[in-house]
This record gives sequence, structure tokens and C-alpha cells, in this order.
Amino acid sequence: MKKTMVISFVILLTSMEFPLFAQAPAPLAPLQDDLYNWMVGEWEGSTESSMGKFADEMKVDWDLEHQFLDFRYKQKMGEGDKAMVYKGKGMMTVHPQTKECLGYWFGSFRDISTGKGTRTGNKITMTWEGGAGPETRTMEKVADDKMVMTFKGVGPDGKEMSGTTTLMRKVKKEKGDKKS
Repeated sequence: MKKTMVISFVILLTSMEFPLFAQAPAPLAPLQDDLYNWMVGEWEGSTESSMGKFADEMKVDWDLEHQFLDFRYKQKMGEGDKAMVYKGKGMMTVHPQTKECLGYWFGSFRDISTGKGTRTGNKITMTWEGGAGPETRTMEKVADDKMVMTFKGVGPDGKEMSGTTTLMRKVKKEKGDKKS
């Protein structure tokens, strides 16, 4: 009986088609977006907000087979012994079907956020959920070497905050992946 069941099972398996194994899905082509390509490099500048003025540094590179932009961010708040440093890292991409901008952010205040938005011309506008609360953030190319970001949302203290970050290009990266 056991031998008959095994033989029947083997015959059943060999006679079936396996569409999942017949052809693997084609990999996505590398993301081609002129604004995303422009963001790649090292940036420095400052933020002026309802919480004060801060010094900012940002490094942007392609990652994961040119499918995501990888952001590394550092913001120094205050001076001397009382200075506090915020660090964050995130990834952005464009949804292959809907063309919606998608983002994921992790910060040193243990904040985790997800963002969705749109691109219009040289400007990306995204709404972020997580962290202290919802936040609307824009990233805009205003010159070949200048990026301006605005934000409005809820700060770590639970109060409404808004501000503008102005970044100047420090180093332009060559096109390509830093890692896979």
C-alpha cells in the first residue's frame, strides 16, 4: 500500500507542470530617474526650524543593484558640551507600477518611518508616518549644487514643528552601486 502511494505520488508530480519553476521572473532594470541620479553625492548645510538652527551632512548613494537610493544623515544640534547629534539612514525608490515615491527611515531617536509621495518636476513631496507623528517633507533641486528640503510635522517633544534645510553639494559621486 505504501509503495503504491509513493509510486502514484511520483507519477502525479512528474506529470504536472510547475509554472513557478518553469521561468523565474525577470529582474527589474536599474532605476533610471534624473532627479535621483542628481541626489547622489555628499551634501552639507544647515536647517532652520522652530526648534533652532542645526548643522547638517548627508551622503546619498545607489544601493541594491541600483533599485534604491541610500541616505545617511547627520544633524548636529547645539554647540560644545551641550551639542546633541541625530543620525538617520533611509532608502527611497519608485514603485515600478504606480511610480509613487516610497521611503523608509530609521533614526537615532529610535524613530522608524515610512513615506509615500509624488515627484513633480524637480521636487519630491512625501508624507511620512511613524516617529512622533505624520510629517510632510519636500526635497527640491533648486540648482545643480543646491538642494532645499522643507518639513512640517510633530517634533520629538510632541509639538508642531516646521523648517527648511538648505544643502550644498560637497562631492559628486560616480554613478554605480556602493554595495549589493
